[in-house]
Amino acid sequence: MSARQLCALFAMMAALGTAKDARAQDQPGDPVADLLARFSDQPGPFTQTDGAALYRTICQACHMPDGEGAAGAGAYPPLAGNPKMNSKHFVAGVILNGYHGMPDFAAELDDAQVAALTDYVRMALGNAYQDPITPDQVSALRPPDGGDSTGH
Repeated sequence: MSARQLCALFAMMAALGTAKDARAQDQPGDPVADLLARFSDQPGPFTQTDGAALYRTICQACHMPDGEGAAGAGAYPPLAGNPKMNSKHFVAGVILNGYHGMPDFAAELDDAQVAALTDYVRMALGNAYQDPITPDQVSALRPPDGGDSTGH
């Protein structure tokens, strides 16, 4: 399973929470395929428009709820107090195109969602940058094919 698929799986699992209709743990079948199939009829896996909600759904599984990052099986850099957060264009570009082990989200998020998530990461989590990015600025950073920089 690719890093992109794992990230999407973690995000979907976080979004499910403790649903009342959760199936029994011993049910036969491929739980990963079942989970992905349950979300396949959605126009996009992420429907939130609020930056904090998007962060909780997409980012906090790796970067932690407080943005402090994590180390272990992999290194997930901190977003809190990270000097790279100074550039709103860098942050939005990473969300759109991925960076090192982080998958891209250009195909899953629209420009307004990327802007909201960028602003949240830069203005919360112990960061205090006050120059928001606009959806038009995000659009200018988006890869020409609409996918990531590798053509996905």
